[in-house]
Amino acid sequence: MHRLRLPAARLQTGRIRLEGAELHYLRDVLRLRRGARVEVFDGEGRSFEAELATIGPGGADLVLGDASPQRHESPLELTLAVAVAKAAKLDWVVEKATELGVTRIIPFACERAIAAIERGTSRIERWRRIAVAAAAQCGRVRCPEVLATESFAGLMRLATSHDRAVLFSASGGGSLGDREARAVRSVVVVTGPEGGFSADEVAQAARLGFSLATLGPRVLRAETAAIVAVALAQHRWGDLRSG
Repeated sequence: MHRLRLPAARLQTGRIRLEGAELHYLRDVLRLRRGARVEVFDGEGRSFEAELATIGPGGADLVLGDASPQRHESPLELTLAVAVAKAAKLDWVVEKATELGVTRIIPFACERAIAAIERGTSRIERWRRIAVAAAAQCGRVRCPEVLATESFAGLMRLATSHDRAVLFSASGGGSLGDREARAVRSVVVVTGPEGGFSADEVAQAARLGFSLATLGPRVLRAETAAIVAVALAQHRWGDLRSG
């Protein structure tokens, strides 16, 4: 079933009028006709089955039906903090992290990050659009937050706002499997740039409460490391567990 994200305020009534880009998407891209069924979600936790009641040159009308069950959200509040990188690489990270069920994504600057931080909100808005599209594709009812670029020092406060905080570094730490298996509700994982974290950054993170972990003996690209870290966290504490 095709899925369409609409603002929560528009889901307050049983009938929704679509025009402009939304009409173009249903009529010209998806080529839907009257009677077609779609799923509408607000990105904040609600989704509904809907029927395309009318469609024509001037607009279309969706009639909302029953609420859809929430099958695809992880019980783990998982924050991914990822070092800024070239735009295409972070585009990919945002898409795949969304598919893996993250709650929020925070790009951050650090000593060895190779990509300049662009002023303004254009990249952030692009990543938010990518997150919405990925959430629609993979069946999620919540779109992850994509926050504004943070400094490394500012990032360190996250250790006190999550049950677990893990910084992945090639310079020290054990495997994530060595961490205690007690149930946790919120986790932040931090992955660095291609050049890795500096010794000072690793020391600062450890001092402020971050556990240090590695991603194994091979050298991973920064974007690969981010996705592996998310998958490991979901396997350890989220909904990818085998048992």
